[in-house]
Amino acid sequence: MTKATILNGPVAAQAAQAAQKGDAPGRKRPAGLLHWIERWIALAVLLALWQIATHYGWVRAVFLPSPSVVFGTLWQLVSTGELFSTLGTSLWRAFAGVGLAALVGIPAGFLMAESRFCRWWLSPYVAFGFPLPKIALIPVLTAWFGMDSLSKVILVFATCVFPFIVAAQSGASLISQKLRWAAFSLGTKRSELFWLILLPATVPSMLSGLRIALPIGLITVFTAEMVTGGGLGEAIVQAQRYFQSPQVYAYVIVTMVVGYFADAGIAWLQRRFAAWATE
Repeated sequence: MTKATILNGPVAAQAAQAAQKGDAPGRKRPAGLLHWIERWIALAVLLALWQIATHYGWVRAVFLPSPSVVFGTLWQLVSTGELFSTLGTSLWRAFAGVGLAALVGIPAGFLMAESRFCRWWLSPYVAFGFPLPKIALIPVLTAWFGMDSLSKVILVFATCVFPFIVAAQSGASLISQKLRWAAFSLGTKRSELFWLILLPATVPSMLSGLRIALPIGLITVFTAEMVTGGGLGEAIVQAQRYFQSPQVYAYVIVTMVVGYFADAGIAWLQRRFAAWATE
């Protein structure tokens, strides 16, 4: 078998596939366990340093309890169900506000991209409202809507609606006019243009907007609860007020885990429904 035959045969096909995947020929991917260890080794080192610092008394326990105490407290909060009631309240407020922001922000972004009048009318509100620190609205919204969930949902909505507007507008604005003309030449009606062209083409931008808006919504609701009460934010403040440091750190870990899984879920949606945008 000649060298040309080898290059034109299965070996060449395997090499091409490896090049497309970013792997050099003959290079093996790390095993599943090794890959998992490489990914989480930094966190393991941080936990080890934390345990050493508390074990040898380098930091007072009232300021930094040991990981074993913190995770023991976390398990107690989970087993008694106390965590789920507070966390459920916070998540409901955050998801309701983000969902409402998506329902309003995405159509508004499309209108700004497709209509010159809507862009002229809405642009000042976006320009002034987006950089506004929404936390400053907590006293106003509390006075108007009370200290229960409604004021916090509206605050999350006011915080998250602008990322959706900007994401939808930028995504729709990037669609080529030639693509629209091609759709019309193939018989696409103007009423069908949104569902067949605009919406599928802007899915990556809208998922990117969701990936920005959801963590912001969680941060907003936790902060509002620290000020006006209720949910996980109030639980953190109450634990800090009575110097219950293990509970404080346990709740902080919960917020980190919630944020991680929220971002990981949106990243999965991007890989599942918008992988073509990165190809």
